[in-house]
Amino acid sequence: MAGRFEDRVVIVTGAAGQIGSKCARAFGAEGAIVGGIDLVAVEHVESVAADLSRADELERAFAELERRLGPVDILVQSAAVIARIPFLDITPENIDHVLGVNVRALLLGGRYAARSLIDRGAVDGSIVNLTSVSGLVSDGESIAYEASKGAVTMASKGMAKALAPHRIRVNAVGPGSMSKFQEMEARDPSDLDDYERKRIPLGRLGVAGDVAAAVMFLASPEASYITGTTLYVDGGSLAAW
Repeated sequence: MAGRFEDRVVIVTGAAGQIGSKCARAFGAEGAIVGGIDLVAVEHVESVAADLSRADELERAFAELERRLGPVDILVQSAAVIARIPFLDITPENIDHVLGVNVRALLLGGRYAARSLIDRGAVDGSIVNLTSVSGLVSDGESIAYEASKGAVTMASKGMAKALAPHRIRVNAVGPGSMSKFQEMEARDPSDLDDYERKRIPLGRLGVAGDVAAAVMFLASPEASYITGTTLYVDGGSLAAW
């Protein structure tokens, strides 16, 4: 039985990371032809190493994957950096690095995929951007990151509006507090710290598979009438904030 994404070309940025890696594997398990982009080569998919904060490297990586795999149908933008720096110590270099990867590369990557889809007359393309609950609420410890994720949420809405006439859907997925262990299914509620216990109604940290499932839903035909939305995968934490 064919998977939901049989023979569809999916490019995942940040494919070496916890969430990007899980997304890449999940799409592959459902028949997709998957390519990954990250700072380092990714073993489990066809990949290109590139620094996405550099526009020339981003362009090269996307073009190389399309040369190897075929034109992109679905783009998952998971690449991101976090800088936990006290606000009074933040520097222009810190800000430029975080916004360069988390926002500028996301806009340029989305533009590349959209142009590829439009130039060949493709329809039903999909872009899914990874934002975060940190784009809505702040812990005051990683302000550049929080600003970047607020920008990703709004960029996803703007991209959705701009690309809707071309039958390209754009949505975002916003993870909440995540386990550092990719294959972990849940944590015993007794292991949660006081902050987590108060802020996560479902009583466990998220895992990469939770996020991948949301990404795949939004990229799939089942979500064909959904664009410009953000799906928060946070165990109810925003409801309890």
